[in-house]
Amino acid sequence: MRNEKNKELREMKDLTFENVPEWTYWRNPKTGTILTLGIFRNNGYENNPNHLSMSTSNTRNELTYWYTWDEIVEKFEYLGECDSNDFYVNVLGNKRLYREFKLAKSRLPYLRGALKREPDAGHDVELEKMLSYVEKYNNLESFEFDYGF
Repeated sequence: MRNEKNKELREMKDLTFENVPEWTYWRNPKTGTILTLGIFRNNGYENNPNHLSMSTSNTRNELTYWYTWDEIVEKFEYLGECDSNDFYVNVLGNKRLYREFKLAKSRLPYLRGALKREPDAGHDVELEKMLSYVEKYNNLESFEFDYGF
């Protein structure tokens, strides 16, 4: 997985507004939100690199944001081209997976504090589990959240 991610990062360095594919996925590294960028070239409409529309795909409501090409490259991680519907359904557009990622990420400060307060209470196992969920989501892998019921 790591080699694939490094390959995509190398491809992203060669990515410019002129050679970007028509549909691409991007991720906000702070929130984990997946956004879709569509650049249409074959319909006679010239896209302006200073006014591009991006839509969220894994949030409760679809949101649209407007960015310049430079802001997109600076603020977001390039995930790849929209070529597989299966990958989109199972990972990128999966609202349950995104909700569980946010839950795991929100529990991290509590678990780190609990580990400092009570080092022998077994919070380290729970903390490692939450960190593994966040890492899996960041590597675009699906996971099954264990609620502990």
